[in-house]
Amino acid sequence: MGTLVTFPKERHASGKQMTPADMKDEMDREILARILLENVRRWIADPTRDAIFGMDLPQTPSPKLTPEQIREMDKSGAGTFGHTTIIEPFDLDLYESYMYPPLRMPEKPQVMISYWDMNHKPVNFIEGRVMVKALCPDGIESWLVILVPVPNFYTALEGNCWGWPKYVADEMTVEKDHSEVIYEGKPSLTMDFTPGGLDDATIQQLKDNGTEGGNTVSFHINGGGMTLIRQGLGPESARTSYLGNHFAEWEAGMIKTWIRPEDPCSGLLPPDCVTPGVWQRTFNTGGSGGGGGMYKVKYE
Repeated sequence: MGTLVTFPKERHASGKQMTPADMKDEMDREILARILLENVRRWIADPTRDAIFGMDLPQTPSPKLTPEQIREMDKSGAGTFGHTTIIEPFDLDLYESYMYPPLRMPEKPQVMISYWDMNHKPVNFIEGRVMVKALCPDGIESWLVILVPVPNFYTALEGNCWGWPKYVADEMTVEKDHSEVIYEGKPSLTMDFTPGGLDDATIQQLKDNGTEGGNTVSFHINGGGMTLIRQGLGPESARTSYLGNHFAEWEAGMIKTWIRPEDPCSGLLPPDCVTPGVWQRTFNTGGSGGGGGMYKVKYE
C-alpha cells in the first residue's frame, strides 16, 4: 500500500485557479498546463458546447499601451519575432497523405513553415510549425499542423493531446539571418533569411498571406476517437488576427528552408528550397480581452 503525491493542481493554498497573470516561474507554467489540459478535455467531452474561449481561463482585458510605451517596447526588442514562408509542395502524393478524413485537398495545396520566439516573461517559449493547407468539411480552408518542435515537455504534452505533433528539441534559436532547431545533437529544421530582392507584387502577396493567424485545425483525442477542432474562425479571423498588434519589424526577402530527411514531411520541400518569406517582430498594444476561441468542426 502507498500514496503517490501527483503533480500539484494548484500552488496557491487558497485554491484560486492559476492564470497566466499569476505565473512567476517554470513550475507555475507546468501547473497551468495541467489546468489547460483538463479544461479543454472537459470541453471536448461536453456535447452541448461547440466552442471554448481562452481555454476557460478567466479573461481580463489588457491595458492599452500609450504611444510612449510602444516606443519603449520598440527600442527594447520586445515582441514575438521570427520567420514565415509559404512553399508549393514538391510531392503531392505525400501532401495528400496528410488529408485525414474528413479533410480533403484544397484548391491550391500549400505548405507554410513558421518559426517564432514568443519572447514572453516570465516563461519564454519558442515554437516551429510545419503546416499544410486542408479543405475542412465545413468548406473552410485551414492549416493542419504536422510537425512542431518545442522547448519543453509540458507544451509537447498539450500539443499532442490537442492533435499538434510536437517533439522536444535539444536547442532552439531564432535569429534574423539564421534560425535552427537542434534535435538529438543535429539540426532538424533551419531557416536562412536574405532580405530584399522581391518585386512589389510579391511583397504585397506576402502582406496579404500574413501568417496562419490562428486558422489551424487539429484532431483532439476524445476517448477512443478524435474530434476535429479549429483554432479560430477561418481565413477571415486570420486576416484580422493582427488588429491591435504593432509591427516593430517587418521585412520581406528570400528564405532557404531545410528539414532533416528523417522527418517524412521533408519530402514536401523541393530540393534547395528557397521561397519568398518574411521576418517580423510584433507585440500587442493592449485593450483586448484575452485568449481566442477554439471550435468543434461539425461533420457527419
